[in-house]
Amino acid sequence: MDAWLKPVFADLIENKKFSDCRILVENEAFDCHKVILASCSEFFERLFLGSFREAKSDEIRLQEVKPKTFAMFIQYVYTYSKEKLNECNNSMIMDLLSCGTRWLVDSIVSECVKILKGRVNDMMLDDLIDLFQNAHNINHQELIEISVKFLRSRFSTDMNCYDVLTLTSDVFEQYTIITGGYLPEIERFKMIEAYVTVNGLIDSDPAEASEVEIYHKKEGDSGIGELVAAKTFADDDQEYSDASFVEEYEDKEEDEAKERGTVEKNKMKNTKIKVLHSKYVEMLLSHIKFNKMSKTEFYHIVGKSSLLTLKEKYENMYLTQPDKLE
Repeated sequence: MDAWLKPVFADLIENKKFSDCRILVENEAFDCHKVILASCSEFFERLFLGSFREAKSDEIRLQEVKPKTFAMFIQYVYTYSKEKLNECNNSMIMDLLSCGTRWLVDSIVSECVKILKGRVNDMMLDDLIDLFQNAHNINHQELIEISVKFLRSRFSTDMNCYDVLTLTSDVFEQYTIITGGYLPEIERFKMIEAYVTVNGLIDSDPAEASEVEIYHKKEGDSGIGELVAAKTFADDDQEYSDASFVEEYEDKEEDEAKERGTVEKNKMKNTKIKVLHSKYVEMLLSHIKFNKMSKTEFYHIVGKSSLLTLKEKYENMYLTQPDKLE
């Protein structure tokens, strides 16, 4: 963009001249111009011209973006100021990269990638882990490879850190893989154990059947005994007709049937979730090379872990290396 045009378009943001749409992000509103957003983004072009509900409305609500990020986004697409982008911190650049990818804005994607590549050598461990996550989010292979390269070369012995606990499950598996050969196996195991524990992927206190209250009638019991026992009849003060008794009984049976159905559905759902979690933990552990652990390491860490069954512990213990004599 020509230098003289930048302040003109920047002024459009400030004074809201000729704005014809309002973008809602969380609890903030941004008055924008459809022609500018559509000219830079195929996403917004389709949104404004298509058969979407938003095309007929002057207000559009965007999800999965923070107000500060969107404010910086429109600052860029109105002025194409690289200087403003370079003033942003790494977290903001990654957020803008995500938005640019999602909204099909090639120019901001290109600039953000260029900035991140220029900064990666000076990034701290937490920023490199964020880059690893964000690069996977948008499937940007070059940034994935760059983040792996610098994680291994600069932080190979520190890769088991607090920041990995916030990675998504699929990205954490990839992270576990790239630590192989760089982080000691016992540290990789401890990292997996911390991740699945913090994220609630293992049962520290396995649920017993008694924890779920299920219908207590014995098989073949009609329940009439319970129904009658629950009622109190005054000798001469109250009478129940057969019809009202049957109706009340049927209502209770229906309610109890619904309750049983809900409990069973929840139980099945919880069982499926536990199976998925168990398979995920098993997959993570498949990346651990127990034969590279010492017997002492295995005994004190793996032996006391709940991630493996007793049988699995015995099987893997025989793969470990004997302790070195002092």
